[in-house]
Amino acid sequence: MRNNQQSPRYSAPAIALGNNSSAKSFAYFTPWLFVFTLIWLAVYGYVFPDPIGLAASHWPLIIVGVFGAFIGNATAIGGGIVFIPVLMFAYQVDPVSALKLAFVTQAVGMTSGASGWLRRGEVPLQLLKWTVPALIIGTMMSTFLIHPQPMLVKGLFGPIAFLTGLLTLITLDRKGGLTELPAKARIPIVLVSFIGGMITGWVAIGEGEIIAAFCMLAYGLNANRAIGLGVVLLSLNSLLLAFIHAFYYGGVPWELAAFTMLGVLWGGRLGPFLAQWISPRATKKSFACIALLDGLIMTIQASYVMFFR
Repeated sequence: MRNNQQSPRYSAPAIALGNNSSAKSFAYFTPWLFVFTLIWLAVYGYVFPDPIGLAASHWPLIIVGVFGAFIGNATAIGGGIVFIPVLMFAYQVDPVSALKLAFVTQAVGMTSGASGWLRRGEVPLQLLKWTVPALIIGTMMSTFLIHPQPMLVKGLFGPIAFLTGLLTLITLDRKGGLTELPAKARIPIVLVSFIGGMITGWVAIGEGEIIAAFCMLAYGLNANRAIGLGVVLLSLNSLLLAFIHAFYYGGVPWELAAFTMLGVLWGGRLGPFLAQWISPRATKKSFACIALLDGLIMTIQASYVMFFR
């Protein structure tokens, strides 16, 4: 006779975002934020010949970094949803250079946010041994076998951004009742992580939101834990891609990245910090609309270039 009751391992009650009494308390300000900011100031003043003049022209990118990191760590979409369009349209940066900047910036911002989700105890760590190897393989394939090209980045970014926005809306009211995934989820989550790794290697976004949405929709994983997992995976993905593009391929626009990296350093912790008290439904809805709009604009622009130029 089939037992319809869930085992105790998977039957924890749903934990609403913003009202999680079982999660560890998480403080926004830490000494490390100030230490890293001082390190940034020292490196910035040493590396760039005209730091004051550069700051006068590029300081708005700090705000862009804060906003992008907040989006990335509150929803697992990734700050690239902000960085790439802003750099391409406002700063006239080519798509591949914008992609490289998104990698090195997300490596800072998503790692800052991932530390917050880990400290809150909201990441199903046992899933990392299944998802991380698949993520690495997918990332390597998209980075070395099918190297990102301008039209590939522009052509894929729009549809992927639209998809992530759509997934955010679909999972808006999903709370989920499981704190862990069942054993039968292992192979599917490996495949999804592999695909996410490939997509992120081309457009800097995808891994986090796709894996989070899959865990919520397919298996009912608690929303906080699904997002926490997505943030950690995108953080690892971004660190790997940042290392490859900074030290192997080169071409990172550091004079711009310096400011977005400072912004994400402070903005990365806002997602897990505010989620302790504020229900993110309205915030996620706003972010989803931004992703949908980004996707639509980028798709139209890429289609115009492809067919009319």
